[in-house]
Amino acid sequence: MGDLSKSFKKEEIFYLSSQVKKLIELLNGTIISAENEYKIKEIEKQKNKLERILVKYEPSIYDEYSRKTKEAYIQMINARKEYEKIVADKCIKETIEKYRISYENSVEEYERIKEFRNKLKNI
Repeated sequence: MGDLSKSFKKEEIFYLSSQVKKLIELLNGTIISAENEYKIKEIEKQKNKLERILVKYEPSIYDEYSRKTKEAYIQMINARKEYEKIVADKCIKETIEKYRISYENSVEEYERIKEFRNKLKNI
């Protein structure tokens, strides 16, 4: 990543780059009219410049999976807390089983994403 990463969080830069990418995609194929031909050329020049800059700040696949791993971890922790709360409240067996399965599924999902992220890290 470039110099901007020193003052902004990665997530903020990734979000901004995705929004700029959407704007560029919307501009592609759009006809812009103006009385001043210079303005049209400037807009096109700026769009092209943004496309080149955007490549530098887009998240890599490893960055994407790091974010997904973080989200899966948070989801797993929340599922564990819900399960522990249900057990502590001594709810009916079916409810406890439902939350246990939900927690186990979130653990499996987290482990799967984490394993893939770690494989990407080693590449």
